[in-house]
Amino acid sequence: MNSIVVSIVQFTSSDFDLDGTVDKCLTLIDRAAAEGAQLVVLPEVWMGLGYSSADAYQKLVQDSTSPTMVRLAKKAAEHGLYIVGSIYWRTEDGEVRNTAPLIDPSGQIVGTYDKSHLFDAPGRADLKAPIIESSKVTAGNELPVFDTVLGPVGITICSDLRFPEPYRILALRGARIIVNCSAFLAPRVDHWEFMLRTRAVENQVFVIGSGQVGIDPSSGIGFVGRSMVVDPWGTVIATASDTETVVTTRVDLSMVDSVRDAFPLLRQRRPQLYGDLSAPVGADGLLSAREVALQS
Repeated sequence: MNSIVVSIVQFTSSDFDLDGTVDKCLTLIDRAAAEGAQLVVLPEVWMGLGYSSADAYQKLVQDSTSPTMVRLAKKAAEHGLYIVGSIYWRTEDGEVRNTAPLIDPSGQIVGTYDKSHLFDAPGRADLKAPIIESSKVTAGNELPVFDTVLGPVGITICSDLRFPEPYRILALRGARIIVNCSAFLAPRVDHWEFMLRTRAVENQVFVIGSGQVGIDPSSGIGFVGRSMVVDPWGTVIATASDTETVVTTRVDLSMVDSVRDAFPLLRQRRPQLYGDLSAPVGADGLLSAREVALQS
């Protein structure tokens, strides 16, 4: 399937109004379906951020049998579309993760992606208090690509966007669409846009970023919004305004092949030069002098 219709769904969740947040999300999905969507991308932790208290997130934790997930699956089946967005999720071994289930048009969960690069910001001047995501959830350790009737889809979540490695791995594993479910913090709209565009250009894929918008009512933290769809040239082909909304656009996946034929970057890679990417590093995140000597 070369030409598909995708919708980015952008809104503000609230810890204080779980039922209202879920109803709002499902209504926006109805709107996306009315606009012909085949893939709907929701924000990160779209049910609620869990910032209203130290343990608020625990009340938002879901699994495949939770009532909200059952409603979301029914909505996917009702409209015959794929839905992906991240939530707090309890794994079979009892761990809580920031997880994006991918629901297919029959209402089944195709698979899940667990956020692998958690947002730990102990000293950002623009935050009223530190945010340490790793104190709530466990990081994932896999980068799956999901085979769908729309084509191979990779999933990332928010701060994963700041790391080029997962996007390259997903592209090398065949992804032609990579989504980013986000609650990207304001005022970094500049980072948000150019990183989405960069990940699309360097991997020659479509990147679809959908995020929270506005102000979290429990913490006062602001979000960039500006959900967007970027093509393999790095062109923003659709973007949301600074409000709760749905933006729908058609993408031509054959563009992935045409861009890669014109600029065969993936075939021109030289992996033998990149060993340092998986080498041990020190506490500062840099290679030790010994590792540099070994690689030179």
